[in-house]
Parts: sequence; C-alpha cells; structure tokens
Amino acid sequence: MRLHAHRTALLTLAIGVLASTAVSAAETPTVAFVSVAAGERSAILSPQQIVVRDQEAWIALWRRHSGDASVTAPLIDFQTSMVLAVFAGRAPASTTVAIVRILSEPDRLVVQYRVGERRPITDAGQEVTPFHIVRVRRSALRVSFQRVKTIPVLPAPGS
Repeated sequence: MRLHAHRTALLTLAIGVLASTAVSAAETPTVAFVSVAAGERSAILSPQQIVVRDQEAWIALWRRHSGDASVTAPLIDFQTSMVLAVFAGRAPASTTVAIVRILSEPDRLVVQYRVGERRPITDAGQEVTPFHIVRVRRSALRVSFQRVKTIPVLPAPGS
C-alpha cells in the first residue's frame, strides 16, 4: 500500500511539473519562421547573430555569407518580413547550428538556437562554418539570441 501511495505521489508531481511547463510555454507565444538557407559552408568565419530589417543590409549580409558579390540574395519582402541569422563560425566538421524556436515576449523577440554535434561524428579534423538564416514577420521589437542545449539526435540503428 505504501508503494502505491509513493507512486501516486510521484505521478501527481510529474503531472504538476508537466502542466506548469505547458502553462509557462503557453504564456510566451512562439513566432513562426521559414528557413531561407542553412548549411555548413559560410564565408562568415566568426560566431555571429544578425538581425536584418532592410534590403540593403540583406544584400550586404548575403554577399559576406556567400563570399561572392555576384551571387544574388534570395528575395525577401522587407515590408512584411525580416531576417534572423546565426553563424557558428569555424568549427569541427561535426558541428551543426539551428534556430529551434523564436519566442515573442512583450518587449523583445528571443531567438533560441542550438550549436551542437551531429552524431555519429564524421570527417574528424576538418572544419565547417555552419549557419542558419530564417525569415519571420516584421517586428519593431528588439531581438535577442539565446543559445540553448538540446539532446543530440542519434540516427536509428541500420539507417
């Protein structure tokens, strides 16, 4: 009987923690975003987080990122959108970067991103310059970037 009461208490505690997490997540709305570009080769060699709100700055960023002034930047309508970008800089070949969530707080947007290792680790000794660039609805709010930790994703056996 005592074991049953203990299990019930633990289950109640777990449900309470999950419910409070769901409530706090519901209180901070997320912002939808669309990937513009992502990969492991950028000409931007140092870690940077960038907000772009106009066409001129977008063209300049794309030229810096591509390393080629003749490359055309993807079209973005800056009347309704803005661009958020995370560049990891030089890193080991197994490194990835991803914007995972954008939160809308009353006074700012919080861009949560992850820099981690792809598993299994391959190409040891080589370097990459990973990046992720997204488009979101235009906002006048200030933008802050927050690096978050997430569990690395392992491929299924035999895949």
